[in-house]
Amino acid sequence: MKIWAHRGCSYACPENTLQAFKAACQYPITGIELDIQLTKDRKMVVIHDEKVDRTTDGTGQVCDFTLEELKNLKIAVPTSGPGESAYTQIPTIEEVFELVKPYCLKNGVLINIELKNSQVRYEGMEDMILETVSRWGLENYIVYSSFNPQSVRLLKEKNPSVKTGILATPLSECLSFAEKYPVDALHPNIKKIDVEDLRSKTNLPVRAWNTSGFEPFYPDTGAVEIQNLEELVKAGVTDIFTNVPERYLQKSHETAAN
Repeated sequence: MKIWAHRGCSYACPENTLQAFKAACQYPITGIELDIQLTKDRKMVVIHDEKVDRTTDGTGQVCDFTLEELKNLKIAVPTSGPGESAYTQIPTIEEVFELVKPYCLKNGVLINIELKNSQVRYEGMEDMILETVSRWGLENYIVYSSFNPQSVRLLKEKNPSVKTGILATPLSECLSFAEKYPVDALHPNIKKIDVEDLRSKTNLPVRAWNTSGFEPFYPDTGAVEIQNLEELVKAGVTDIFTNVPERYLQKSHETAAN
């Protein structure tokens, strides 16, 4: 079973932050997963929700902030002692690339970039991320995914060589898409593996994700559901996206940072 860090080590650290991604890269993960959106001045930032309310001290839609305004928002991070306070910021995609690229080149870490363009249709996002990845020389380490089927199709049309994954809640919906359009992986909800005898129907990787009700995000300290990996393999799942890669993997003795 291949293990991906969902928004980084997002149970131990604030999701989609440099701290979460750096923590994840200390383990022998297959890759990290992150989400991109565009600011008002069309800069690519790494954040999941269309609004900043849940993860920062601000309020409002991501697309209504300039990059400078977003950078003024605070995200609380873990501290070493009581009474201490520390904060980080929403990162740009380029800041994440700068951090993670050494781990890609040395350890083969992959980056799953989810285009968050289902509720807000960020026009031109596909061109922007393809160009940025090319400029950083990371083409061989990227998987693109989206819940927006049009966006997944568009990425393949613009560059047939890119790797894509179709996101949907039931696996059957992912499989239906793959039967009609070129795609390189299926990304269903881990609770909705609703296709029997899956491997007789497809050889594509199946990378399953969970919800916050079963895998909370920092600073929520609620119980985490640990998967029975053998059962998932029997069902045809090849990879999981998890907030707690540290629960499945031992920390690496040697990392790209050493």
